[in-house]
This record gives sequence, structure tokens and C-alpha cells, in this order.
Amino acid sequence: MRGWIWALAAMAGSAPAAAQTIALPISMPIDKGFWINATDKCASVTNGYAYDGKRWGAVYYYGPNASMGPVAELEAIGRTTALNDGFTTMQLGPTEGAGYFHVKSLSPDRMMLRTGAPGPEGIQVMDDTLIRCSFASLSPKMQAAMRRFVPALVAR
Repeated sequence: MRGWIWALAAMAGSAPAAAQTIALPISMPIDKGFWINATDKCASVTNGYAYDGKRWGAVYYYGPNASMGPVAELEAIGRTTALNDGFTTMQLGPTEGAGYFHVKSLSPDRMMLRTGAPGPEGIQVMDDTLIRCSFASLSPKMQAAMRRFVPALVAR
């Protein structure tokens, strides 16, 4: 999870300052929802990724025992591109940077998130298997975060 946050920061720093905004259709191989690491449990998770059809990003609590927050780092998806290996590239925002986010559906409620982040030795690739949690399966604490930052997912 933390790798995604660092990757987003690195990519934001590599984006050109003056960029044109062009609305392109978004076509993702995954359903809208709140996605968490496959090793976590929906009822006790304090961080994950939200996809509401237009934005992608982290929604999380932080600090000792996840006692602070919530925080959301959601970015508009500027463009998607299907790749030959079954992944789809998500371009966050209107410009492309050195890093990337690729998603691939493994089943309706399971996906692979491949994150490529610039590092001192080139692009560092991280693969995470994520599962989708229904709103009802989340703790009241995460439900409050979802209501605040991604209300479109509350009915799911």
C-alpha cells in the first residue's frame, strides 16, 4: 500500500507543468469499488484503493493503530489504454510521468495492480493482488471514510 503512495508522489514530480486537459473515455477491466490487499480483511482494513468510475486512489487512516485520518489521495483518470498482456494502463491526471499503474482483472472481485515507480536503478515494479470489498463489509470507521471521500461507492 505504501509503495503506491510513493509511486504517485514520484510520478507527480515528473509530470510537465503545462499540460493540456483532454477528456478521453475511461475503460477499465475492473468494477467500481473499494479494493484492498488480498491478505487483508474487509471488516478490519484501514486502507485501500477506491475506483469510482472516474478517479483512482488511496483512502486510508494512518498513525499509531490507524488513529489519524482519514485521508484520500484520489486522482482523476485521464486516459486508459489496454495492453497486450491483459493489463490496462491508467494515466492519472492529464499528463504521463515516468511511472505507471496497470490493472488486470483476475475475477469480478479480484485484480492485479502493477505499479512502476522511478527509482535509482530504473523503474521498480510492484505487483499486488487486490480484492474488492462491499461497503457493508467494511468497518464503521472505513464506511465513514468512504462516505466522506467516495460517496458514489456507498450504495455498492
